[in-house]
Amino acid sequence: MATKRTGAAHGRSTPATPERRVLTPKSPRVDVRGELIARPAVVPGLYRRKEVGRRLTVTELRAIVVSAGYKTMGGGGGASDVHVELSPGVPWVDGRGWLEAAGMLQGWYGTGSASFIPTDPSKEQGVLSIWLDGLTPGDAYITQIRVGGYSVNPQVSGTYNIGASDAAHADIHHTGASQTLTVLMPGVSGALSLINVETKGLGGWLFDGVIVTHVGPLS
Repeated sequence: MATKRTGAAHGRSTPATPERRVLTPKSPRVDVRGELIARPAVVPGLYRRKEVGRRLTVTELRAIVVSAGYKTMGGGGGASDVHVELSPGVPWVDGRGWLEAAGMLQGWYGTGSASFIPTDPSKEQGVLSIWLDGLTPGDAYITQIRVGGYSVNPQVSGTYNIGASDAAHADIHHTGASQTLTVLMPGVSGALSLINVETKGLGGWLFDGVIVTHVGPLS
């Protein structure tokens, strides 16, 4: 900042009066060349996850119930019976459920997926916990967990290991960049329930979200 001094009067100097400089913006310099980068020889859509937002239809939900040996008694299973939907952008819904994770390198993104990288893929390591609250005791619920990932060994598919307080344990094999893990809880024992997702043999995986549908009582 430049300053300007005025002359002395009666042997005394006056204070300096500051003056503000006006900066003149310069136009950016752009050098253009006619060189082009090589076009990559890849298959279109190689990394595209087509079914990342897919939801099970009412017919598919009922088929899951029937394949487990149950029958619905009405009062649930439709599109309007979603108990809660959780995602990296909405990890907690008051009175309905919340998400927790531990034991591995994580990256949570409010507008996309959560990424997980186990430090030792050969072991069952790290856990994503899905807590469900406000459930109706005795009723059935179906959980759709949308995930994706890649195996450490291309010759051997890794697994998603599902443990739950109100459902049987299941080891679901990894099938590709996008898949839905379904968990049927035929009759929850209380208002609070827990589902844990662990992995083995996966170098990294993504969690897109979970939808919990209230099916109602089964017979």
